[in-house]
Amino acid sequence: MKPLKRFHRAMLSLGEEIVERLKKHYSVEAREYVSLFAYLRSRDPYEVLIATILSQNTTDKAALQALERLEEKVGLTPSTISKARRKSIEAAIRVAGMYRSKARFLQETSRIIMSEYGGSMRNLLLGDPGSVRERIKGLPGVGDKTADVLLTTTGILQTVPIDTHVGRVAERLGLVRRGASYGEARASLEAVFREEHRHLAHLLLIAHGRRVCKARKPLCDDCPLTDLCKYYAEARGAKTA
Repeated sequence: MKPLKRFHRAMLSLGEEIVERLKKHYSVEAREYVSLFAYLRSRDPYEVLIATILSQNTTDKAALQALERLEEKVGLTPSTISKARRKSIEAAIRVAGMYRSKARFLQETSRIIMSEYGGSMRNLLLGDPGSVRERIKGLPGVGDKTADVLLTTTGILQTVPIDTHVGRVAERLGLVRRGASYGEARASLEAVFREEHRHLAHLLLIAHGRRVCKARKPLCDDCPLTDLCKYYAEARGAKTA
């Protein structure tokens, strides 16, 4: 077997090991992931997009509260949000933070869907995944991560969206180069996790980052991945030096 093939197999084997260990450590609860919650309850990609925009720079708990209040006060369709008073949207989603800019993104995106895609998010998602991803990134407030979360959650594209938790855990494990761009980090994780495992890996890495591999004072004694972790090996080496 050629060295490159052996390397790729070794990386995929590592990815499988990480997923299996984290599966034993965490259960995936939909309400802890607002985009997943939105998809499982409605199977509506528009609702997933709204939920994902609301989750930017805040917690999923706050985003879920905002989503539920938006549904109650305004509605969760392109038509209702495009026609609503901006102040009504802002009041409904205030709990998620950055509510003025998010309200503008939601309303402008909804108006684009109404005017250019016949009021249906599904029309926007037609075509090959790469083209769809670029189209989604053209919407107000939608960048790489938001596009990837939407497409991965709805099953259109199998990748590993990089949020702060995923990026931190992956970097500490040595799966992603420190200071890597979003695209580089995404490609690195696609080389580690098989397509069928990528969405689950994304969710499990988030759970691990929230509960154990925290930004400050990570709980390494509670971690099931210490023998695979570059950060842990370096920290332990520093203590014994």
